Amino acid sequence: MTPGRTCAGAVICLLLAACTPPPDTRPDLVLVVVDTLRADHLSTYGYARPTSPGMDELAEGGVVFLDNTAQSSWTLPSVASLMTGRYLFVNAHRLPDGVPSLAERLADAGYETAAFLGNPAVSRSGNYDRGFEHFIGREVTDNVTWDAADLHTVFATWQDEHPRTDRPRFLYLHFMDPHFPYTPRADTPLAGDVVLRDDVLEAWQPAVTAAGPGDPLYDRFDPERLLILDQIDGYDREIASMDRVLSSLLSTLGSRERLVVIASDHGEGLWNHGHHPVLVERKPPEERTLSEVFFRDHSFHLYQELVGTPLIVSGPGFPTGWRESTPVENVDIVPTLLRAAGLPDDATLDGRALQDVVAGNARPRPAIFSFCNEATSVRVGPWKLVFPTPTGDSFGMPAQLYDLDADEHERVNRYDDSTVVDMLRKLIRLREDAAKGFTLYDSQPVDDPAQHDVLRELGY
Repeated sequence: MTPGRTCAGAVICLLLAACTPPPDTRPDLVLVVVDTLRADHLSTYGYARPTSPGMDELAEGGVVFLDNTAQSSWTLPSVASLMTGRYLFVNAHRLPDGVPSLAERLADAGYETAAFLGNPAVSRSGNYDRGFEHFIGREVTDNVTWDAADLHTVFATWQDEHPRTDRPRFLYLHFMDPHFPYTPRADTPLAGDVVLRDDVLEAWQPAVTAAGPGDPLYDRFDPERLLILDQIDGYDREIASMDRVLSSLLSTLGSRERLVVIASDHGEGLWNHGHHPVLVERKPPEERTLSEVFFRDHSFHLYQELVGTPLIVSGPGFPTGWRESTPVENVDIVPTLLRAAGLPDDATLDGRALQDVVAGNARPRPAIFSFCNEATSVRVGPWKLVFPTPTGDSFGMPAQLYDLDADEHERVNRYDDSTVVDMLRKLIRLREDAAKGFTLYDSQPVDDPAQHDVLRELGY
């Protein structure tokens, strides 16, 4: 080869190298939503039973947010809010039109986006697939729902069929366990006996005593209590089963740097509080037992066992072994993942990037909001107002005001306490101001008979 040709070839190689884009080194983003998961039933949040060794290990390598609030006590509005970073003040059944979702933002930024939905309610008919290149739900296996092992199998098949490229991935994994019915796999042992929360027996006893002999609430107390303990054991073992599968699944994601967020759409009542009076009165007297008078599932209420959900973040931009007590919310997840993807902050979002919370420089927020069909919750510091909607009024739901510092289990309603009237007025004003400026969602149900059947199967 002549010197001239050698020089020309070198120049061409240099030009080609200059035109080749650098590899995309942004981290994978993994959002894990565990349906119906109470924070206080995870070991890392102080639960006595070892329900979550895998999540505990992830927490040790990242940040545990000790005071996190979900934006609703049932799935569809909660996920709509979680996936947009915006509050809601109606009973949304779908992702709102005209509001970009997390998946859409990340897809536009070059991420490969994939969702694996153990909860069939989070469906295409509700627009929850917007922005996902791959949106995989129960239709793949023709099941009403999946447990964690089923989701893992479907995910593993997808990974085999979609080899990695240079693009970073956004994965949304929505585990259905431990949603009712609590039916853990038989091979899920769990050490330790169920111990009721320290205030529950105290809450049950006055109602049982007042009922007296001859009333099923009184006469069937012991078998009902044992039934409840057995159900809570099933709930705990579903958490343990999901935790084991999650650890296995995360281990298959490869060596690329990733940010993992563990969250939940809402918690579960587990009979900690009584049900709405009107709903109890609708039951025949012989059915008003302990497990029917007190509240097992979710929606209907906004107690902390329903909206106090776990939030664990592990990966780049976060310290290890950190336990953060600053109150945070599920709406903070979108700005956090956008920041991790290298995208600019969006001032229209209601959430704050959790990177700033940990660093101590997050912008202040006026209040924390949650919503269900029956009530709005507004919280400032330890003070929490639960204000009924007309639907809540029709169920006999009272207005409630709690001081969570002095009354963490929400037993002392201070709504009529004249010594805290200024705080009550402030919370009411915050709720009214927020609702006035709210325009994003409508409450129109999804017009899909099949989706209605799914919701009925799930107990809604």
